[in-house]
Amino acid sequence: MTDHTHTHESTPNCHECGTPPHRRLGLIGCPIGHSLSPALFREHFASRPDILEHWSYDLIERSTFDEAWNTFLQGYEAVNVTAPFKENAFRAADSHDYSALRSRAANLLVKTQNEGIKAYNTDFEAVVEILRQELQRTATANTAAETVEKAGRHKVLVIGCGGAGKAATAAALEADMQVSLCNRTASRAQEFADYLRRYDPHKCGTVSKILNLNGYASISTTEAANIQWTIPPALKIAIYEADTIIYTLPEPSDNLRRFLSDDPGLLAGKTVIEANYKSPVLSFTPCRRYISGLTWLRLQALATYRIVIGR
Repeated sequence: MTDHTHTHESTPNCHECGTPPHRRLGLIGCPIGHSLSPALFREHFASRPDILEHWSYDLIERSTFDEAWNTFLQGYEAVNVTAPFKENAFRAADSHDYSALRSRAANLLVKTQNEGIKAYNTDFEAVVEILRQELQRTATANTAAETVEKAGRHKVLVIGCGGAGKAATAAALEADMQVSLCNRTASRAQEFADYLRRYDPHKCGTVSKILNLNGYASISTTEAANIQWTIPPALKIAIYEADTIIYTLPEPSDNLRRFLSDDPGLLAGKTVIEANYKSPVLSFTPCRRYISGLTWLRLQALATYRIVIGR
């Protein structure tokens, strides 16, 4: 049997039979058995048999990034990337889209003719779109003057500074919002905030405050050397002050669980955006509007299809 598997760039048609090659998209990460990405791919292109005939979407679960990377190189046109490989993917790529550079993480790797393996961050694009839609909804409830007045004061608290948290932070800054970043290790969040200050071609600014999720430190980045030691309620205050909470951790933090237990209405009146769709943490918490990880997943998938397959 003749093998008709080729990469998109190398062979547009099979030389032997003239038929288009079978092209492969995939997802790398570990664990990923729960992933909905293949089902979403089939659902999205259900009315496009021409796409489904020549494209497939596979799960590529490997215990190490090197193993996943080698599998990608051997037989895939592009791969989405999930935990824990997003930062590895960023470092391994030959070239980077702005979304990946600003996020310093990649969740899409694409083979290209002229730029080698190119990294993108469609999490960044998904959150930018979610925030754009949220601001539009807010605008419909206010006069034009009120919208202009409030837009600059919209406060976002991002919880978590992994690959999704970095993309969400960069996206909120891109949307011209005031952003606080909370992480289990404040120094990791501080390092990313410093990076955003250095790489800022669109003049979006950087994080206004760093919070330690499980400790006592609140580090202001307004002045890089100004470190303020406060008590844990600093996190609760930041939640109260925020208009939007973006939660990117895969599980609830002990502090947040305690805060919500003590004050079930802590998130009332706020928009809550959550990255995790398999076992969401905040989906049943009273809030003004809850945007699920599935919404996030669908939007980043649409960006992936646009980049890899085309409109």
